[in-house]
This record gives sequence, C-alpha cells and structure tokens, in this order.
Amino acid sequence: MKIRKISQADLMEISRIQRECYSEDLLESVDSYSAKLSANSDFSFIAMQNEMVVGYVVALPWMYGELLDLDGVDYSVPVDADSLCIHDIAVSCNARNGGTAKYLLNAVLESAKSRGYRQLFLVAVQGASSYWKRQGFEAVQVSEELKSRLSAYGEDAEYMTRIYE
Repeated sequence: MKIRKISQADLMEISRIQRECYSEDLLESVDSYSAKLSANSDFSFIAMQNEMVVGYVVALPWMYGELLDLDGVDYSVPVDADSLCIHDIAVSCNARNGGTAKYLLNAVLESAKSRGYRQLFLVAVQGASSYWKRQGFEAVQVSEELKSRLSAYGEDAEYMTRIYE
C-alpha cells in the first residue's frame, strides 16, 4: 500500500470511488473536490495498490462546531482554523478489509499533529459512526443550526470529534 499526497489529477479516480461508496444524494461533483483541494490539499491523501487508486481522504483545516457544505464550490480555510475537518474518506470495494482506511487516517493524523492540530472532526454518514468510534472519535451534541445543516448529509449523519495528544 502506497500513500501519497492527493492532486487535482486524481479527481476522476476520487469520483469513481465516491460512486462506489455513497448513495446518490451524498455524491459531490468533481468541481466541489477541486475547490476543496484548491483551498488546501496539505491534509488530503490517495491510497494506491499496484498502481491503482483504491482510496482517498480529503481533509481541511476548519473551525470546530462548523462543517463544510456538501457539494460546495467555494471554500476558504478560516485564518483562525482550530481543528482539522475530515470531510471525506472512502475506500474502493475491492480494497476494503486491508487496512486502507487506517493508512489514510494515519496519514491525516501525522500531518495534523506535525502542524499543531490536536482536534479532528467529521460527519459520519451511512451508519459509519461505529467505525469512527473504534478510531477514537466520539459523537457530540450540536446546536439546532448545525443539526439543520447536517441534514444535507442524511438523516443518520453524526458530528464526531477526536482530540489527541
């Protein structure tokens, strides 16, 4: 398994894997991923197996208690970003159960730690909160406003965080 920084050239592979992993209402456009990577790609990685892209993670510095708009095309990293938002992590069906997601998460954790981010957060979708709990994340109560915005991610979406030393 090879993990490397993500690039704009990977957008079609991201789109392919995304279509394998998510329901239609959670799919994001190539333009949306391009905008996220243009805002900051320092914490986003690709997993490769035998020269084939089998997974990716897209993460951005952001403000805890907020979330990135689903399928937005305008992202600016807040100057006072206090956390790292793991916006998306997905692994191709043929690469599951091989530790790919863990490799990608570790790459994000190492990058976050080296740049001083000690808190990560994400939105767990499609029943993935049990996976994230095993990775040290905890579901948190959110404001009514944030709860309303979370609905774009599906009715079972959970806002989760992890703080580490």
